[in-house]
Amino acid sequence: MYRFGPFQLDPRAHELWREDVRVKIQEQSFTVLLKLLEHPRELVTREDLSKTIWPADTFVDFDTGLNKVIKRLREVLGDSAEAPLFVETVPKLGYRFIAPVERLDQPNPVKKRLPRERRVSVAVRWAAVASILLLVSASAYLYVKRSDSFIGASMEVVPLTGTPGQETDPAFSPDGNQVAYKLWDNRTVGKSGIYTTFVGGEKPLQLTNDPDDCCPVWSPDGRIIGFARSGPLAISLYTVPALGGTPRKIYVIENTYRENIGKSPKFSWSPEGKSLLASIVPAPNSSAMPGRPTITLISLADSSTRFVTSPPAESSDWSPAFSPDGKLIAFLRSRGPGLVDDLYVVSPNGGTPRRLTFDNRDIDGALAWTPDSREIVFSSGRGGLYSLWRIAVSGRRVPSRIEGVGTNVLCPSVALKTHRLAYVNTFFRANLWKVRLSGANRADQVPELLFAIKGLVSLPYFSVDSRRIAFESTQSGYSEIWSVNSDGSNSSQLTFLNGVAGTPRWSPDGRFVAFDYRPADHSEIYLVEVPGGTPQVFPTIPRADNTEPIFSHDGRWLYFSSNRGNEPTQVWKAPFPSGGAPVQLTKNGGVKPFESADGSVYFSRTFSSDEIWKIPASGSEESLVMKGTGLADSWSWALAPTGIYFLNGEENSTLFFFEFATRKTVPLASVGKSGFPAVAPDGKSVVFARLDQADQTIMIVNHFH
Repeated sequence: MYRFGPFQLDPRAHELWREDVRVKIQEQSFTVLLKLLEHPRELVTREDLSKTIWPADTFVDFDTGLNKVIKRLREVLGDSAEAPLFVETVPKLGYRFIAPVERLDQPNPVKKRLPRERRVSVAVRWAAVASILLLVSASAYLYVKRSDSFIGASMEVVPLTGTPGQETDPAFSPDGNQVAYKLWDNRTVGKSGIYTTFVGGEKPLQLTNDPDDCCPVWSPDGRIIGFARSGPLAISLYTVPALGGTPRKIYVIENTYRENIGKSPKFSWSPEGKSLLASIVPAPNSSAMPGRPTITLISLADSSTRFVTSPPAESSDWSPAFSPDGKLIAFLRSRGPGLVDDLYVVSPNGGTPRRLTFDNRDIDGALAWTPDSREIVFSSGRGGLYSLWRIAVSGRRVPSRIEGVGTNVLCPSVALKTHRLAYVNTFFRANLWKVRLSGANRADQVPELLFAIKGLVSLPYFSVDSRRIAFESTQSGYSEIWSVNSDGSNSSQLTFLNGVAGTPRWSPDGRFVAFDYRPADHSEIYLVEVPGGTPQVFPTIPRADNTEPIFSHDGRWLYFSSNRGNEPTQVWKAPFPSGGAPVQLTKNGGVKPFESADGSVYFSRTFSSDEIWKIPASGSEESLVMKGTGLADSWSWALAPTGIYFLNGEENSTLFFFEFATRKTVPLASVGKSGFPAVAPDGKSVVFARLDQADQTIMIVNHFH
């Protein structure tokens, strides 16, 4: 037997397992995988593989056939040719298995845990923790008894289509036999859009061809599919016949998503088919909290609206989902500039929502109900990397992990009739890159890779001497603060908080790194001494979200953003290191402050703004610095002594320099899909995070319960 990554292959039983779930794999792909595992890290030629698959007297196009076999194998393993984790292509010669392989000479059979065994084991573990959990254990046992009809059917995980491009937003048809989804493919014009396909069957049917379409939902009768289309100023909801036809606009949602980057316009069809649920910002004269995204019921007959929730002023409500029986609505309540979410349920008639999770962690927007309306399936980083969890809506329960689907998974969808689960298996890798500068407005045209990881990096920031870079990274499973030398060497982890820490900034003397972190309901400013210190809270504004710290040049002040009370986010400063009463600087909104050498504080008004303003560090009038240059958002610029470096946020972004003296904008280099620029204080380079690899594949779990 062979073990690699989360997989185990049994040649005698002819089975491939991922953790405790058997994976469906075609005969030819299994044969190729076994051949590669028998020769780990060795080149296996295309000729050898062809002979292994096909007898000598077989008449077939060996090259084309082998390419298809390898493609199917990679789909099963969640691998890719561009960024291989398991099977590497040796151009024109063959393939090499590059992951570590453990050969088990003594058979070590996979423990084929069935649903009943898994539930009982969870109950036993809980009961062993403390006798107070006895009631929970009994409830788990009763749930197992209810699922006895499924015992004997083990879960099976297979790709939905295996087509090129990134697939996301799966949604089952009412009968559970079809899936609507979004496909994004930048290689072929007109290929992106909303699709439907039969599970395990026919060629996908393209319904729309706009890359800004997302979030499909089926009408209860299965005849119509609703979807959202993003525009520059608004989100429009459309419907299209499930068999194809002309899309029809049914409602326009204005302003809700402009200031809430990263929130998808998930919406839900009511079980009787007469209305839709969506997240909408109420008008200023409405009864709901103005300016806060609110769960809203939209009538399909006359487009009238009724607010279902009324979020607190520091919160916003997203991603509503009707339960199958129509008695409850699940939704996410998000808090703070550094958004974190928890799961709530509420009656369709409104009232006080009931909170189900208390994690203060980011939850992926898709919420999926089980067919009996008793549980909700969701994707969360509560255990580190994103995985799928389920939680009962009755009583105070702890979420339980759904085994067998692995990590880095998003967008769950549960079929109401066929015992199927769909989810998106993701693979993203963002690395640190560098553009060398030969002057403020002159740069090398070709960026160079500075620091590569398995995971994501963001928000780099140089130390004052330009020798070290602090940044946020997920390479440990959680978003933590790391540092690395400016030449890419000697990386080290600075925080071990098992949460989401971000926006690191060095102190002028290089002794501290300030960053923001959310220990509970609100974000706080923390300091960690380098190297090896324990993070400590820096006192700012109680009961507010305090984020984006940065030191003044003389080290006597710490600037930060805060939404004190229920106010819009503004720029503040507090004395350092003693702390003390914070001083408010901006009055019309302010995020991401930077102090210049002349004592001005530069900032954006909002997170999605394309403007940059400044104000004297002592306060006074605000003045506009830059506008209309194509700046993507508040995370896409960095302050330099003579100007501003910024990115335009396109699929293939360009690094620009805006010069204060001439007010001219100069393009410097094409940098790919990038963000979060940081300029070295010595003026020799700009560092940024670039998304180098990205893949999203919809997977289907059969026999899910």
